[in-house]
Amino acid sequence: MVMQSLRLGRFVWGAVAFVGLAIGFAGCNPPAEAPKPTDGKETKTGEGAAKPGAVSALKMDDTKVGTGEPVAEGDLLFVRYKGTLADGKVFDSNTDEEKPIFSFTAGPTGTVIEGWKKGVIGMKTGGVRKLSIPWSMAYGETGTGAIPPKSDLFFEIQLIRVMKKGEEMTVTKKDLKPGSGRVVKVGDKVEVNFLGKVIGGDEIDKGKYTFTVGKDEVIPGIDAGIVGMKLGGVRRLTLPPNTAFGPMGREPLVPANSFVEYEITLLGFK
Repeated sequence: MVMQSLRLGRFVWGAVAFVGLAIGFAGCNPPAEAPKPTDGKETKTGEGAAKPGAVSALKMDDTKVGTGEPVAEGDLLFVRYKGTLADGKVFDSNTDEEKPIFSFTAGPTGTVIEGWKKGVIGMKTGGVRKLSIPWSMAYGETGTGAIPPKSDLFFEIQLIRVMKKGEEMTVTKKDLKPGSGRVVKVGDKVEVNFLGKVIGGDEIDKGKYTFTVGKDEVIPGIDAGIVGMKLGGVRRLTLPPNTAFGPMGREPLVPANSFVEYEITLLGFK
């Protein structure tokens, strides 16, 4: 079987440190840090005073509360979002499932505008939150692209997944069928059926493959995740980016810093 670019094969992306994202939103490039007013405070009177009805402070409204642990500073988040101006004009969105999920780090180290850094704290997986962001926590006095100067911004954010600090190499395993008999260990040569997809995205690969466990012949999460399976068993593996296709991803199907999921069926030992 000829392995294509996304097939289970040796995937080497180097010792790249996991540092969140430095990519931008399509079109408006929101990860750039918003300029701040020169005195560090929001202008309320005189030149540049907030217009009637303008957002005076960051507002958060959970329209759907998710589940699990709340987002904390330093967590890596995977989201879908829609951003609008005060007049309702959409300036950016990735709600279309054909567009990649966006990921960023919550809190002060994140490469997003201040309103996002602070506005997502406390969200839970599966939750939906509306953010009303004053211009001083967005793109400030200059604006950017389709966003005019001193523009308050409004976002609806759906939290797809959270990777907590310290979980960068944690592979989640779920046995859908336990199997029986011999147990996979490091050094075994195995034959598997597999189906892979990006979480929240498209199928990326499927087929049959033979490899030796622990020999770096497959991506790290599969190498580690298959250990302990039994003949005939079916296991679902959820792999964080550092155990799959890394910070760079693998275009066009695997965006940067993607969680991927593989369903593995152990067919036999060779």
